[in-house]
Amino acid sequence: MKRSLGLFALSAIALGFSLACGGNKQDAKASFSFDSSDAGAPPACQAGQPCQAAPASTCPPGQACPPPQGPAAPLGSVYTTDPNALATLLAAAAAAGSAWLGPAAAVADPAEAGLRAAAAQYAPGMSPDGQVAKGNLAEDGHIDFVVNMDPSKCYAIVAYGAGIADLDVNLLAPPLYNFLAGQDGMAGPTAVIGAAPKPMCPVIPMAVPYKIDLHAKKGGGQVAAQLYSKPK
Repeated sequence: MKRSLGLFALSAIALGFSLACGGNKQDAKASFSFDSSDAGAPPACQAGQPCQAAPASTCPPGQACPPPQGPAAPLGSVYTTDPNALATLLAAAAAAGSAWLGPAAAVADPAEAGLRAAAAQYAPGMSPDGQVAKGNLAEDGHIDFVVNMDPSKCYAIVAYGAGIADLDVNLLAPPLYNFLAGQDGMAGPTAVIGAAPKPMCPVIPMAVPYKIDLHAKKGGGQVAAQLYSKPK
């Protein structure tokens, strides 16, 4: 009698294990896709391999896990598509020095005066967000600064180079700042990403630090740049 009960228990365990690890052939052929309802579900078992427990959830108790995030989408237009040109740009931005950050001057210098005039034209109704970034650029030089962008706001980046014939602005996304999230695409000393009426409006549900790269593509001189924002 005891032997019969033992065999019955072993059979039940084997049946349960078989069903859990894809013993049903029809289920084994099914394809799986992940969405928010799949978060935290254990992976499908592979044939001939034991099942593995799902990793422990890192979500707060009582809250649903958000779906996994893919690469961030660009916030603006991107014009550098040649892989060699992109690699050169990213290498130069990574090696660039930092811009000087400070409050707006009471008496604006030529670069800051140009910045204010450009902001009135390209970022109407928006307010300065953070400090003014300044620096001096030789031709083909780069300087960078970091700004935080919040999902509750929309943004524009405005820059002006006094004496710079063609100024470029590149927006680089974290965490490694090797992804172009926007470029100005303008010629001349003024460069803007997110010009009215199409500002940049982040959708990632947290404040994210982006790097702004200022590049004197042609000519050299003093540069001033500012992030502008408005509520969504």
